[in-house]
Amino acid sequence: MNKRNILSIVLFVFIGNIYAQESDSDTAVVVDQFVKTWRILDKFGAVDSIPVDTFFINFQKINAIDKFSISNSFNGNLCSPLQSKLYFDRPEANPFIFANAYYPYMMQISSATFYNTKTPFSSIKYLSGGTTNNKEDQIAFLFTANANKKLNFGVTLDYIFARGEYDKQNAKRFAGSLFGSYNGKRYSATGLISTNTLNNYENGGITDSSYIIDPPFGYKTLTIPVRMSVDALSTYSQLQFYYNHQYSLGFEKKVKNPKDDKDTTLTEFIPVTRFAHTIKYDNLQKRYFENTLESKFYKNSYFPIETRDTAALQTLTNTFSISLAEEFNKWAKFGLTAYLENEVEKYNFLVDTILNNKFESNTKVGGILSKELGQKFKYKFLGELDLIGYKVGDFLLSGNVGGFFRLWNDTIALEAKGFIRNDAPSYFLNNYYSNHFKWKNEFSKIFRTNVSGNFSLPKRYLNLNVSVENVGNQIYFNTDSLPSQFKGSVQVIAANLKWDFHVGKFVLENNAVYQLSSNQDVIPLPTLALYHNLYFHDKWFDVLSIQLGADVRYHTAYYAPAYMPALGQFYSQKYMKIGNYPVLNVYANFHLKRTRFFAEYYHVNQLFMKGVYYSMPNYPINPAIFKMGLTWNFYD
Repeated sequence: MNKRNILSIVLFVFIGNIYAQESDSDTAVVVDQFVKTWRILDKFGAVDSIPVDTFFINFQKINAIDKFSISNSFNGNLCSPLQSKLYFDRPEANPFIFANAYYPYMMQISSATFYNTKTPFSSIKYLSGGTTNNKEDQIAFLFTANANKKLNFGVTLDYIFARGEYDKQNAKRFAGSLFGSYNGKRYSATGLISTNTLNNYENGGITDSSYIIDPPFGYKTLTIPVRMSVDALSTYSQLQFYYNHQYSLGFEKKVKNPKDDKDTTLTEFIPVTRFAHTIKYDNLQKRYFENTLESKFYKNSYFPIETRDTAALQTLTNTFSISLAEEFNKWAKFGLTAYLENEVEKYNFLVDTILNNKFESNTKVGGILSKELGQKFKYKFLGELDLIGYKVGDFLLSGNVGGFFRLWNDTIALEAKGFIRNDAPSYFLNNYYSNHFKWKNEFSKIFRTNVSGNFSLPKRYLNLNVSVENVGNQIYFNTDSLPSQFKGSVQVIAANLKWDFHVGKFVLENNAVYQLSSNQDVIPLPTLALYHNLYFHDKWFDVLSIQLGADVRYHTAYYAPAYMPALGQFYSQKYMKIGNYPVLNVYANFHLKRTRFFAEYYHVNQLFMKGVYYSMPNYPINPAIFKMGLTWNFYD
């Protein structure tokens, strides 16, 4: 994108805001006045309030990869399979093993935002970056409105098309959702229907690192030879339906009106018992295509003409719960929940080109003791056990305790978490058939214990998290890209320190993560990962907020997992170390009333620094490229 186009966009945004929004003096006030947002925390429909996405600081990190973790393995292109290099940043493994690499791109209940608005609220987002013919573009749209004070509905649309800087790297993704919520005195409900489709071409990585260390004069990244010679395509789709509804029994009492100095009262409903039901349906599908057989890249090819690999999992989950609310008892402030959950699964897979299916069912019971109201002290303890089905014997015991405490003139936030769990391995880790890979295993259950503590001084911008996990019978993909179970225990310990320094209008953000794995063959991790962000922020002309800065990411060298295209899995390797190379970006963020926009020069140090800038073996990140983006919010 040339300078004339950039100037045109900035001018358009500036003029549009002046004419359309002269009456808005402060975006934060508008947001507080018109929009409330929250997310769903668990399968019981518990909610957590979050700020409306209008903050402009570090807006350049709005893409899915940068938001996921400070250090990631991916093929360099947006929408490519992704794995965090930080163990405790990785989400809980999905029973459909092919879903894990696409988790950050998916619109689903864990990432959905719900709204309550006084006026219709809409938002448009556009991101772009890369060289002229190899750009990555993203456009997203949100609309939500309330039918009345209790009922809200909305729609999201999100499309990404990333051509890629290297050969055979095109990727695209569409994510859309319909959502709604109802918050009544006794009855409340939350619903979501989301659909996701993602297609990415596979190239196996580049053939020789010399093309990025000492490139030939006038070379273009698109002409670098890649390891796969045919057009190979991976596709992933995910459809989800979620509906949680609750009915509360209780009583009404009169309380003093906090907004009135006079002795006026309000009627407040106090819940005593809640009955809840959650239904969730997931349809996940992974496919891998080769119109012409790729015989050189893979060791085995069981069907000699073409590749048409297919695997799918459909899951229907019903959770019924009854809770004694903590609001009604002023002396014993805790809540009790008992629940019953049934899960029906349908697996689809190929055996000798014939599509087969298999049904499984599991039933579990569980209970929760919690105190979640107030700020000074909270806790939650959960226990569940699978009683019926192929997961019989699986169990989970978890708990967290935390709160805020005063120390002289400062506030300390402390939190401790932990769990013990026993899980049956995914069906697809035991059984899988495809053109290039097939296996049949009888893996044992995976036993995990985890303890973590979090110490925070919010006023001093300091946060320290220390986590320890022990994994017994860990399953991983070995150097042959086949699942293997380590008959022993692997320990992982990590210390994650975030400490920001503010001096006037300058800020230095620091994030350092130290990790140790007792077995680098089974769980390979970099010892140290760093992120630093230095910026200047100010407000010009009383309307334009700015942030000018540079950030850098770095991790120590280690045998990072390689990527296997036909499986969409990351596997262990010992032929190449990845790391000891910084990635430097310079950027400028702007906030003008309801509009945020940024300009960024990504990987700018590639212009003056030599090195192997691989994200994972054979896969370089993008060279130095320009990126830009904007969002525009409407409150009417």
